[in-house]
Amino acid sequence: MEEAAKKAFGFAPQAFGHLVSGLREIKWDEHIKGHIKKNPKMSAFQIVMIVMAVVQGLVIAPVLGLLGFGSLGPVAGGAAAAFQSANGATAGFSILQSAAMGGTAVFGNVVTGVCAGVGVVTEFFKRRGGA
Repeated sequence: MEEAAKKAFGFAPQAFGHLVSGLREIKWDEHIKGHIKKNPKMSAFQIVMIVMAVVQGLVIAPVLGLLGFGSLGPVAGGAAAAFQSANGATAGFSILQSAAMGGTAVFGNVVTGVCAGVGVVTEFFKRRGGA
């Protein structure tokens, strides 16, 4: 098994090296500045998406706590408990409660999927001349 792993890792640079060889030659600061000048709206959107991806764990947990979603379930007397009492455990409620209980990967995937979808649609309309 160890020998097979060594062969695979040894083969990887040969097989995939051409895909990343040009990355070292790119002048990233010029490339990024040029992209921002050409696409200011898209650049702002990309920055927001990066910030959301990085910061979501720092922002979402306290917000969920304020809404009454606790790590052991809805907090008694909180807004989440009142919502659940009135409406039951809807899909959205379940996702938020899962995130509060440590299942942030599910919530993060939903947020990332929505953001990626918005990015794809935005790029589609941009290329068609609509945005």
